[in-house]
Amino acid sequence: MDARLTEEHQRVQETARDFIESEGGMELARRQLNGEDVVDHLWDELAELDYTAITVPLEHGGFGEGMVYLSALLEAAGRYALPGPLPETAAFAAPLISDLGNEEQKSAYLPAIADGNCKVSVAVYDDETEPLPESVQLRAAPVETDDGTGYRLDGTKTLVPYGGDADTVIVAARTRDSQGYDGISLFLVDTAHDAVDARQLDSLDWARPMYELTFDNLTVGPDALLGPLHGGGGPLVDAVDRYSVAAIAMLTGAADRAVELSSEYGNEREQYGQPIGMFQAVKHRAADMWIDMQSARSLVYYASWALDTDEPDAGRAVAATKSYAADRLHRVFADDMKNHGGMGFTWDHDAHIYLKQAKSWRNFLGSPEAYRDRLIESRLAESE
Repeated sequence: MDARLTEEHQRVQETARDFIESEGGMELARRQLNGEDVVDHLWDELAELDYTAITVPLEHGGFGEGMVYLSALLEAAGRYALPGPLPETAAFAAPLISDLGNEEQKSAYLPAIADGNCKVSVAVYDDETEPLPESVQLRAAPVETDDGTGYRLDGTKTLVPYGGDADTVIVAARTRDSQGYDGISLFLVDTAHDAVDARQLDSLDWARPMYELTFDNLTVGPDALLGPLHGGGGPLVDAVDRYSVAAIAMLTGAADRAVELSSEYGNEREQYGQPIGMFQAVKHRAADMWIDMQSARSLVYYASWALDTDEPDAGRAVAATKSYAADRLHRVFADDMKNHGGMGFTWDHDAHIYLKQAKSWRNFLGSPEAYRDRLIESRLAESE
């Protein structure tokens, strides 16, 4: 592969940065952090720039682009901790609906996503203390409806990103007694339904709010089933892989900005008659930050390319990206705080926003340790 971004990708990043800065830059995240809802207005603006259409197929009003294009955009967005469910909608939902949906579902959801009329989130976890797939415990019981065999969902999903802002959630539920990813089915559920209640959780990263969704004997028709009955486990793994790469792309953009902030402060702040960037401890820490950020960036774009081209090692590339970058980028933001001294720990500095987001994303939909286990299992399988 050619590891360099194309001129088109670079233009997308430049345009995105110009747009976000014109909207206030990091102030968008701070306003969301302070409880102001900025997502709806921001989403309309993203739709005007066609960012919501990137991964929607051409025949449904989108651009038909893949993960490399999306990762380039999300890296630019990550510099500003951009609020909104863009990774959930563009990396998780749109490709999943495109791959699994019937013609009616594709016609109903994909043009709406492309036009910015449908924000989609992910409802996977029932128990936040359990990893995937054990956390998928919600049962979807078959019931007869006027349109045929529907399903009743009765229970609670937790850790749903932007669950109060999303128009639709993709819900993972078990449709038969099973373990692992076997017997999982996926459902498209509109959050406006009277039987769906959303409650914001007291989470670490208020700029990226998490919700609890309660389904009170929610009955959905057969048209809500996305993909084959009992066969949603494999596609769910693929969707989680795309989402994990998208999240790391955003964190890579944030890390790039953190490196810049440390470098600028190291040149400006003086101690003992010289810039602190001249001190070995600060200098080495900044160098390590840059290496970690660039390594994460390389992993993101290789994994994105591997997913786009269905490379045999795509799964390993995703596992390497999440297992390495989720830990190392966390270290980048912590080191940025150290380089700024006491100032780095203050509310007015951006470092805490990046660090909280890194902590929030570290274990979401798979911890680095789980992805390392996946790498080991893959290598062992190859050697047999």
